[in-house]
Amino acid sequence: MITRQPPVRFPSRSLSGMALLLAIGSAQAAPLDDMVAFDAIYIPALSMSSQASQDPAAVPKAQATLTALAQQWPALRQRLAATWGTEPPAGWPQTLASVGQHIDAAVGASGRSDWKHTHEALEPVRIRLMQARQRQGMDYFVDRLTAFHEPMETLALAGSTLKPAQVDAASRAKLEQAYAQARTRWLGIEQQPVDGVAYGLSPPRQAQLRKALDDETAALSRLSDALRDSDNAQLLKAAVAIKPPFARAFTAFGHFEGGLAR
Repeated sequence: MITRQPPVRFPSRSLSGMALLLAIGSAQAAPLDDMVAFDAIYIPALSMSSQASQDPAAVPKAQATLTALAQQWPALRQRLAATWGTEPPAGWPQTLASVGQHIDAAVGASGRSDWKHTHEALEPVRIRLMQARQRQGMDYFVDRLTAFHEPMETLALAGSTLKPAQVDAASRAKLEQAYAQARTRWLGIEQQPVDGVAYGLSPPRQAQLRKALDDETAALSRLSDALRDSDNAQLLKAAVAIKPPFARAFTAFGHFEGGLAR
């Protein structure tokens, strides 16, 4: 569940109205800017390591994005360590230490040309950071996508691994449950506008995000229709189809040199 930020309460004295607004704006911008800077480097490595595990042609780009993440992590870690101010919240140093360990593990796996484990080493990073941000009451749009990922992956995996004849009443019930969870979380995404400037999105990446969000909404609608139908083949096809637009939405927040994220 995504935790919303508590409302800002303005004291009646001690700071002038303008000074207070500047102070609040600075305090809110620092964590967001720092998280955006990290994701711009992390998301390409996460995405390309997944592609490299399936397509050898993606290995050079995966290696380049992972190298960029490993090289920039020390500076990013220093920046993130100070994002909440001089006294970091409980657990934040441990979260950053865990992120560093996962990056080191990913680098080690890539050195063995084991891109499957490279990707798996990077996956928990977004979960740990999401949980840390939620503890701080930070509503970060990328975390909404991360929360959607779990039920989305359940549906897409079933669609790609099950045969139509294997879809019985029990498996349909599981798909319906996963769909209900996914649709609820996607509604939270649809209701949260994205400030492209605040999230550092270039015009092409903003366009990529807008189209991906629209495509995902349409894909979920088709899946809803398929769940009400008896055609198992169409159901599985619709379940698989919800993953690509999600991936395009998520990767819009990564800075892929040389063009749009795939």
